[in-house]
Amino acid sequence: MAWLYFGIIIVLVAGLFIFAKRPMYEVMFTAFIFLAVITGNIGEVGRYLLRASNTMLLFTMMAFTVFAVIFERTGIIEDLINIIVSIVGRFSGGAGYVALLASAAMGSFCGTGPGTCAATGSITIPAMKETGFSSETAAVISAAGSTLGPIIPPSAAIPIMYVMLEAVCPGKYTASEFWMLAWPVSFWLIIQRVITLYIVVKQHHVEPIPKEKRLSLKTALIRGWRTLLLPLIIFLPFLFDMLFSNSFIMDRLGEAGAAHFSTILLVVVPSIGALAVLILYRCKGEKIDIGVLTSMVADSISSVAPIIIMCLSGYAMNELFADVGITSQLVDSFVGMNLPKWVVALVGPLFFTVMGMFMETSSVYLLFGPVFIPLAVSVGINPMVAAMQVNVMTNAMGQISPPFALSLFVAMGIANSDFKKTSKEAIIWCFTQYIFIVLMLFELLPMFGLVF
Repeated sequence: MAWLYFGIIIVLVAGLFIFAKRPMYEVMFTAFIFLAVITGNIGEVGRYLLRASNTMLLFTMMAFTVFAVIFERTGIIEDLINIIVSIVGRFSGGAGYVALLASAAMGSFCGTGPGTCAATGSITIPAMKETGFSSETAAVISAAGSTLGPIIPPSAAIPIMYVMLEAVCPGKYTASEFWMLAWPVSFWLIIQRVITLYIVVKQHHVEPIPKEKRLSLKTALIRGWRTLLLPLIIFLPFLFDMLFSNSFIMDRLGEAGAAHFSTILLVVVPSIGALAVLILYRCKGEKIDIGVLTSMVADSISSVAPIIIMCLSGYAMNELFADVGITSQLVDSFVGMNLPKWVVALVGPLFFTVMGMFMETSSVYLLFGPVFIPLAVSVGINPMVAAMQVNVMTNAMGQISPPFALSLFVAMGIANSDFKKTSKEAIIWCFTQYIFIVLMLFELLPMFGLVF
């Protein structure tokens, strides 16, 4: 029955999202209620929702979403982009590197590949075309950078993966340890994209960004050096917790206190980051009054509410899965097949890629993450790596893989590029990314001592 229930939910979610074109938060809640009905647990809906809400995850997501909205609304990110342009814009194909890095930076705050692509692509795609990139290449570069964003801190997807990891290995890893692992994972995928872009630029002989269209590095730093403090504000608290959780922090707060300290950081850090952004906004001479703050908060509420509903529904569904025994039966079925590690490492990314083509990314990792992680652990894949790669396989692969990649469709619309040619250009990006994902699952890429 586990496979039957699971199959019904997949068909229902895909059907409502693809054909009925309903928003994903509505789809996930409908799927949860439907599953409760067909399993005879409709009377327990309130209990499942209460259990799903009894987590810091919802507060974490709200904090990071508010941070992202404030960061975008204040326009502070423009100073960061100007610094990127001044550094890499002078090289051949500079507009492509700017598009890649700026989209990745914006995506880490925005949290959605298609949304980032729409926001940044309208600026970066015309700039790329002006310097010699074809419409198809410009579209793929924009999509590649945008889909990279959700795996880079402070993306709100990372705490969700940590909750899944905790379900498999409760108390084994701290939130800070997992958060720090996101940096080397992001590093390797940035390297993968930069290498791929370098090859593309050499093939197409693309020009640099004209000097008159970019600031000097000195001018860009004078205007925006303060924005470089934001990554440190986000990075340093988690680094401190990872290094001193078992010594300095535990000596003062005890074991339980140290564990709570690590979790609380997920809410405190984006709150401090949002305050820092407002201070930077004020330093630029902009006025901050109650009207401005009210508008930003209102925008953040409208952004976070659908995400909260969707994730609450997804986790309530996972509670129901666990209660009925669906998740354990699915995992036992896979484990019973005695699959070798190499099969899971090679096929897993392909499965998430295919599902990511058809379904909204959050529904993919909410439905399949709780099954993949224990399966991967059972064949010898490191639990932290397995959980982190769920985010990578879902957000960074499915949304750029033709023929149904949503982020690619958004970029194609902006670039007015040919579907067939764009899809061919995207294949090389997908192939090189697949190789890097497999290497990370086998732990063949250095993680700088951050895998435990």
